Amino acid sequence: MKTLRLLSIVFVGSALTLSACSEKEDGSEETSTTNADDVGTTDGADAGEDFGDATEDDSVGDESDDGETGGSLFVPDSDIPGVASCDVWSQDCPDGEKCVAYASAGASWDANKCVAVTGDAATGDPCTYGGAAASTDDCDADNWCWDVDAENAGTCTPFCEGTPDNPMCGPGQSCSIANNGSITLCLTSCDPLLQDCAIDGTGCFWDSTGFVCANATSDIPLQEPCGFINDCTPGLVCLAPESFPSCAGASCCGEYCDLSDPVCTIPETECTAFFEEGTAKPGEEDIGVCIIPA
Repeated sequence: MKTLRLLSIVFVGSALTLSACSEKEDGSEETSTTNADDVGTTDGADAGEDFGDATEDDSVGDESDDGETGGSLFVPDSDIPGVASCDVWSQDCPDGEKCVAYASAGASWDANKCVAVTGDAATGDPCTYGGAAASTDDCDADNWCWDVDAENAGTCTPFCEGTPDNPMCGPGQSCSIANNGSITLCLTSCDPLLQDCAIDGTGCFWDSTGFVCANATSDIPLQEPCGFINDCTPGLVCLAPESFPSCAGASCCGEYCDLSDPVCTIPETECTAFFEEGTAKPGEEDIGVCIIPA
């Protein structure tokens, strides 16, 4: 079995809606969302995330008025319908159960169901996952076992609070919404230039709405073909082939760059702002990506 993978939303950067945070009354923070469409899994530990459709646009990180993501270098996603038997936002299962995502057809997480809460492991604690079909774990009612490895060992990760239009997570986290809303988890935010994720084996990857810490799965080098957003070596990003002078796959690993000190190693590419002007959140204004200029 493989480690968890986030399925490709490979693009040259588009600001989906992550993180402008504001405080709730209880002191937690409100974060914007990751409208992800597909997290694929072939067994209990392999999963992926697919985000956003492409539209023709010169920007690297814009969002259209209707909520769909713009950007000319996206690799199109696939549509996988979700069938929910419970509401992961309201957690409307009977007492002693929680609403989680599961693979109803065995291929990818595509629906929600109630499972018994059998453990009391809290946020950040190690956990054991029962596989994508059963989707049981030993986390408490507020968490789901995520970042699962080949032995089905992962980390208890909290569900987002709020609603799809007003998701909420704690400080330093972003609400990632995947697989047509069947998965809603608060993931640690990070800086792709610093690669400041604290857990060994993880990297800072763009999940289509923000930069979050996720398992680094394949360590694919620069300009080699990739298929998942965390396939590339941490510090790289899976981009559409139009980003490069040559790319042997449907997408390839590209490099981030610092707009304040731009350096690109691939010939014919230039350091281009990741976000459209005025849309980057504080601290992310200098994030760029090396692409062929439009």
